[in-house]
Amino acid sequence: MNKHILLVMQWLKDKDSVSQEELEKNNNETYVTYDTYNAAHAAACFAAANWVANAGCWVNKYFETTGEDRAQYEKELNK
Repeated sequence: MNKHILLVMQWLKDKDSVSQEELEKNNNETYVTYDTYNAAHAAACFAAANWVANAGCWVNKYFETTGEDRAQYEKELNK
């Protein structure tokens, strides 16, 4: 499970649940961990900039690209 995508999904679900500092840290970590064109980094970058539609688009792209089970992420968010 990608912790960076999970944080962006949490923020998309409830903007007040993640601070701007957490979003920026998440973005910085994905920049180091992934190359700049990776969907996880793009989602984190747009979340840090508060571009909701673009962050959601890149979260979708992440699941399309990786084939990971989005339902597992949703389940984790609902805990």
